[in-house]
Formats: sequence, structure tokens, C-alpha cells
Amino acid sequence: MKIKLFLLPFLVFLQAFNLAAQDYPLLPDHPGTFKLINWNVYSNYDCGFTKAETTANYQKIIRVTDLVRKNPVFVDQKGFECETYVMCEECPDKFGYGIPSLIRFGFGDWFMDKGQPKFYKIEPPSWGIMVNSLNNVFGGNFSLGASKPTEKPKEGFNYEKWKSVSDKLHDIIYLPGQKEELGNGIDRYESELIVVYNPERPPYYLPVKFRELAELLIEYWKLHPEKFQSELMLQYLEAEYAQIPESERDGWAYNNTYDERCPFLKITPVPGPQPVVRLNPEYWDKKLPRSSIQILTFNRLTDTNRYTKQKEEWLKLHAAGYSLQRFLEALDITTLVPAIDK
Repeated sequence: MKIKLFLLPFLVFLQAFNLAAQDYPLLPDHPGTFKLINWNVYSNYDCGFTKAETTANYQKIIRVTDLVRKNPVFVDQKGFECETYVMCEECPDKFGYGIPSLIRFGFGDWFMDKGQPKFYKIEPPSWGIMVNSLNNVFGGNFSLGASKPTEKPKEGFNYEKWKSVSDKLHDIIYLPGQKEELGNGIDRYESELIVVYNPERPPYYLPVKFRELAELLIEYWKLHPEKFQSELMLQYLEAEYAQIPESERDGWAYNNTYDERCPFLKITPVPGPQPVVRLNPEYWDKKLPRSSIQILTFNRLTDTNRYTKQKEEWLKLHAAGYSLQRFLEALDITTLVPAIDK
């Protein structure tokens, strides 16, 4: 009975969605166009790039979009408008170099509305490429924050030391899942996240030792301004750390999803699919101009049958997203390798 009660609202929604979609049937044979739009890519942040650098970089961006448009859906483009926005990203930090940006390809399907052909223009289904940045690509970091206390801290509290440890934790991340090296400067994580890079350069991240991260976490809570929280957390963390033999402490750290010894440290020296790393500033070739493109990241599933099934379902339902699924189904990720400058 619970299953039936759960499915009933969904089935009612699906039926209503189908009826609504039939009123706006897709037009898969309607001619489409491609438009590249500079959406404040160089003006939202003052990163100190020169006009010559941004001008040269935009030509590189055009090159990336030209490579993307080798996808068969752009040959005699039909059924969708592709408005592609180039947007700014935050200025490079100590781990970055070059001009970072996001290229977002919008796939606005053409449909019929009361006898008039229209396309989905407002926030259509989209796909993006991150350029020259690995910030927030792999996920969260180990920082727990270090805001200045609003109440009187414990005796001897030193904000600068506490923040320094928090900043070090901020630089440490863990990879989202199993890494596959596809060759030719292409890595894939968790069967979806793609990184295109120069394989002749040093690795774009470096592993972190269990000892280093565990001791940073303990130090963070030693320096914490709130006495009760500090003592409570230290009790757990130091007890867990004491269980780890010296020989294991010097191994690499991994995100802990299975090691019962370290539920509060949340890391383990036991090898697993989510290694702990920090980005490597030595990856970037600083002999190249800042306008160059040295790394690209985007999402594309290994199992392309999912795109095929969704494409067929979206067409059946006359749903926005049909053309995006067509694009992802046909995407050859190797076509983007030539965008990397060496």
C-alpha cells in the first residue's frame, strides 16, 4: 500500500506533464543557430590581466567552442538554438595560473506554441566546460572554518594561529571517486568527471600523508576558541590517532568511508577510491602566456546508453533537454585535447 501511495502523486504528475508537453511539441527539424556571448568574462574580477592577454585568451575560447562544435549535432544544426556564454571565474590563487572561465553551452530546443515556433531561451538545459581552474572541481575541502569568535574565547586563544591551520586544511581535498587514465592527457573520475590536461607536465595534484592531515585536524581543535568543544573533540581525535600504528601514519590519506577506527578524523591510511590530495602549483607551465589554456574540466558519463535512453524519452515527452542528450550521447571527448596549449 505504501508503494501505491508513493507512486500515485508521481503518476498524476507524469500524466499532467505529458498532457502539457503535447501542447508544446518539439520541432526537431527546425533550423538552429550558434551564438557565442562574452558575458563579462574579464570584467567581474580585477585579476590584473592586460587587454592583450584577454584578447588572446578569447581567441582560445573561440577555439574551444569550435572543437565542441565538431559534435555531429552541430552539423546542419537543427532542433535547437545554442547560446553559449563565457563567464568569469575567481582570480587564480596560489594553486592557479592563467585566465579562468566557464563556457556554458545552452541547448534551447525549438517547440511549437499555439502555431508559432519558439525555443527555450530562459535557462535552457546546458553543459559547461571549466577553463584553467580546478577550484571546487573535485568537491569540498577539510576546512571547518575560522571565523573570529563573537563571544569571549578560552584563555590563550590565538586567532592567527587557528586561522593558519584552517587555511592549510582548506587546501586539502579528496577526489570524488575512482580515477581512470584514458591516455592522451585525459583522466576520468567516478565515471563522469573529465579532466583534459598536458600529460608532459607534473601531476595537477599531489597526495597528502595521513600523519600530516590527522595532526592538522588535531591542531585545529587544540586552537579552537571554545573550550568545551575543543576538549571534547580532542578527546575523540587523539584517541583515534593513538590507534593508528606509526607505520600506517606515514601512508597516504584517504577519505574514510569504511575504517571504524577513525569516525571523527574521517580519514584513513587504508587505501581506497577517494585519495586525499592538494592541488599542485607546479603543474602550470608559467613559460606560457597567461592567455593560454592549460586545463579543461567537464562532465560526461561513461555509460552513454543513459543519454540514448533519455534522448528517446525526452523526444517522446516533447521535453526540453532532448537536444542536450543528443549532444552528450555523440560527444567525443578526445576532440578537446588540441585545446591544451603546450
